Amino acid sequence: MSLGLGCRRDSYIQSPEKQPVPGSASAGLTGRTISEPARQIPVLAETDVLVVGGGPAGTAAAIAASRAGAETWLVERYNHLGGLWTGGLVLPLLSTHAVDRRNRRKQVIFGIGGEMAQRLKDLGMSISEVNPVVDPEAAKYVLDEMISESGVKMLYHAWATGAIMEENVIKGVFIESKSGRMAILAKIVVDCTGDGDIYHFAGEQYDMMNYHIGLVHRLGNIDRIKDPSALPDGLDLGSPTPVKSVNWVNMQGRRDQNGVDVLNLSKLQMDYRKEIWEKTQRIRSTPGFEEVFLVDTASQMGVRMSRILEGEYRLTLEDTMTFKAFPDVIGISGAWTTMMYKGRAVKPEERPYWQIPYRSLLPRSTENLIVAGRCFCFERDLVEDTRIIGTCLVTGHGAGAAAAIASKKGISAREVNTKELKNLLSEQGVWLG
Repeated sequence: MSLGLGCRRDSYIQSPEKQPVPGSASAGLTGRTISEPARQIPVLAETDVLVVGGGPAGTAAAIAASRAGAETWLVERYNHLGGLWTGGLVLPLLSTHAVDRRNRRKQVIFGIGGEMAQRLKDLGMSISEVNPVVDPEAAKYVLDEMISESGVKMLYHAWATGAIMEENVIKGVFIESKSGRMAILAKIVVDCTGDGDIYHFAGEQYDMMNYHIGLVHRLGNIDRIKDPSALPDGLDLGSPTPVKSVNWVNMQGRRDQNGVDVLNLSKLQMDYRKEIWEKTQRIRSTPGFEEVFLVDTASQMGVRMSRILEGEYRLTLEDTMTFKAFPDVIGISGAWTTMMYKGRAVKPEERPYWQIPYRSLLPRSTENLIVAGRCFCFERDLVEDTRIIGTCLVTGHGAGAAAAIASKKGISAREVNTKELKNLLSEQGVWLG
């Protein structure tokens, strides 16, 4: 059988005797590998800052870098920005508020994240002042507008597949798309993939955390239900959205799931879609609920956590509960859920705001790589705070601003003057405490 380019079959496929040890990073699932011939990869662009991943963190990072005067490219694998906030239908912008040192609950997330929230509010496409719930299509529109206004060069439908390295310095990434394999070179790369794909490709150390994976969906005609309390136990109508007839329905999903295992993700995708469809039909068969219908299931699986960076500083639960101040603070996040601390359940109404240091965004080995989003450096006890939309917006903004400074000054990401970084973030509307 020909495998292309006139090459013989045995020039591609290695026998099991020549294989890497099963379970190693390069071992295939079948115990076989294929050798890919060397080829010349065209360079699509050379830029100051390259942001990989257009979720909340990546969108904020790209806007921040571009507004600071750095030429910025943003690469996103789907057809929209916002990641799980939009395509994943995880609609609440959580952790906007927390308690200050005088025990007053106040808004803590400002900057680009706060601007996004305000624009959606002005459109009538968000509800609630604290942890606002947004409309996903409106959010996609707003994020596109902000990217365009800031001058970011946007690349949709492209998947980063490898890091381009010179010793321990990242020089760019390889991408795959319908246009084929290409490279984007950059002075600074920001990993906002959510799963730490870029620092994984670069060979950085990380903690792999399995966690709950779900799939969100939306239900329509909720406003036509006369008595919602008549719904049988085990069925869920979800929570309101800015569109009064539409609710979003969260799913915790199965526990202890690997978020970077494609076989696992594929099975969960099919199982969850079947579960959602069948539950919706049970709702529709209940008297008084006949007009309810399934609007959509999320285009993105609800992976809550996977890789966690081994960075320059590991943020701790203790840090977040004690107002710990960092000289290299890049932003502040709030509280949305009850957390156990020293044997006591601390409710969100009592929990303090907490600072995020720049060092927690920096890998230990790879130069000119900054990490933002749910895969930066923190201890596992903080997973419920660090993975949510609000915190992703904060870390993304900080990473983008730092990347702009480094690229414009011709220095490494590690050499960024944190006083200068804080001044830039303050100019861009970030509250640093």
